Amino acid sequence: MADRPPPLLADVARSLARHPPFDELEPALLARLAAGVSLAFHPRGATVASPDAGVADRLYIVKQGCVVGGAGNALGPGECFPVEALVGRRAPDETYRAERDTFCWELPAPAFHELLERSARFRAYCTDHLAALLERVRRAQRGRAAESLAEGAGMLAPLGSLLARAPVWCVPEASLAQVLETMHKERVGAMVVCDIERKPLGILTTHDVLHRVAAAHAALDQPVSMVMTPAPVTLEDDVPIVEAALAMARHGFRHVLVTSAGRLHGVVSERDLFAMQRFGLARIASSLRAAGSLGALAEAAAGIRRLSKELLAQGIDAEHLTQLTSALYDSLARRLIELVAPNHVLPARWCWLALGSEGRLEQTLATDQDNALLFEAPGGTDAARAALLGFADEVNRGLAACGIPLCPGDIMARNPRWCLTQDEWRRAFDQWIRNPQPEALLNAAIFFDFRPVAGDAALAGELRQAVLAQAGRNPAFVRALADNALRVRPPLGLLGDISTDDNARFPGTLDLKGYGTRPLVDAARTMALKLGIAATGTAARLRAAAAAGALPAAEAAAAVDALHYLQGLRLRRQHLEGELPVGAENRIDPARLNEVDRRILKAAFRQSAALQDRLRADYLL
Repeated sequence: MADRPPPLLADVARSLARHPPFDELEPALLARLAAGVSLAFHPRGATVASPDAGVADRLYIVKQGCVVGGAGNALGPGECFPVEALVGRRAPDETYRAERDTFCWELPAPAFHELLERSARFRAYCTDHLAALLERVRRAQRGRAAESLAEGAGMLAPLGSLLARAPVWCVPEASLAQVLETMHKERVGAMVVCDIERKPLGILTTHDVLHRVAAAHAALDQPVSMVMTPAPVTLEDDVPIVEAALAMARHGFRHVLVTSAGRLHGVVSERDLFAMQRFGLARIASSLRAAGSLGALAEAAAGIRRLSKELLAQGIDAEHLTQLTSALYDSLARRLIELVAPNHVLPARWCWLALGSEGRLEQTLATDQDNALLFEAPGGTDAARAALLGFADEVNRGLAACGIPLCPGDIMARNPRWCLTQDEWRRAFDQWIRNPQPEALLNAAIFFDFRPVAGDAALAGELRQAVLAQAGRNPAFVRALADNALRVRPPLGLLGDISTDDNARFPGTLDLKGYGTRPLVDAARTMALKLGIAATGTAARLRAAAAAGALPAAEAAAAVDALHYLQGLRLRRQHLEGELPVGAENRIDPARLNEVDRRILKAAFRQSAALQDRLRADYLL
């Protein structure tokens, strides 16, 4: 270790502690790091590290200036390189050059590996840089939430923390009479049916008893397996409570089975979540189911917005929050459709489709409607379409009254262009795929993400399979889609700064939707169509691409982290910064971000660029 006067050593330690992850090092380790580094000057244009130099022998930490990697990644003060090469004890993958006169602290490889062994935080940062930075943000959000909440566990607490009693269960051969007697004696609203190893096979709830036993006059001596709901949804006891909330909101049931290593550990009911009154999830779900008027639905929609804001303040991650919000809005749309449908004579088979961000389950509150209708009416298409258009108009206007604005581009089910039979939709997709002109590619960005919300979901499944097969037979279309996905580059400046987009109304800002999430969304859609992946969500598509071997698992995970960080920034902007002028909902001023957020934002943009580079290489674009 270098010998250095104590005052200078303290100055180095203070300078390093301004940047993550060094700001989280224990004081003794920080002092050891400060004693171990030396300061080196690299003039503009000089090579700092490269593959030609062999195995990486030191960690560089930019003190002042800017270093650019071979992939165009600009590194500013506090950023390190070549971390992956040092961890892997190999040569760097790219050449790093000083973009301007630069000073770097340099830590020899043996000292780097010693620090890696001694500090779990530093090790996490080096092995999964983006995820480690994201976890810092989540910890900070949870910390702020803990300060403001004195009661109970938050939605990030383990699901098992809600369990107040041992589960009540039976074997499949138990008679209905025995089961009902036990439910009454134990005062439980559900009986879990398990095998002899206590692995859940089914569930019988009081709701089932009313409909399948009492109303059907079922024989009480028959085994419970004859009337139970098979294959119940189970969640492990260490997942966050929000997972149970999401499952209930998405599927509309009132119980979630909690398992430990696959064996029944307990049951969480809607009432258990209702006890966490500050979230109001059960209250909103119940109000949606019970709503008998448009006014009641509008009140429930306002509750969804309040809930989303509160969950965001609690530190809920963007993936769970957008899925939970989308599931609740799906419930709202389904209930509205149930109220409106009796006013119209509809064909036997129809399906309400969500498109765009709604179809991807990535909806934020600053969004408008994107929906369509799919139907079959062998007896008379024109009459069926006329009835569906009147029905759709009432639903679209009802959604607008609930706070989801009408689409300015009229991409809604009430538009005759988007109320089509199965054959008409197939011809429309076929036309877009065979003639990938700009309008077709624009439509691809919206319509290829369709998802069933209400009605006959099988229709949507049939259309999905037809579209995937057609895209698979037309590689030229997928290549055009890849080329289109490269049109918007992540906003990274040459000198390591985050670029703004020179918007006249909002100078000094950038659009997190147009330049942030869009490159990731477009790249994932392209991969999904190429591989025949039926999933519509961006994260699900990236994970499926990794499972298919088309994308390294670590790269997919980092891209998913980048997507959810960008979504989180959008949500924080929309929910926590008060009233925003129209057009500013997805805009941020990078200069107002703290250093950690700026660092993560740059890392997220680099991950977007890396995903685009993969597309460029795959299609030689």
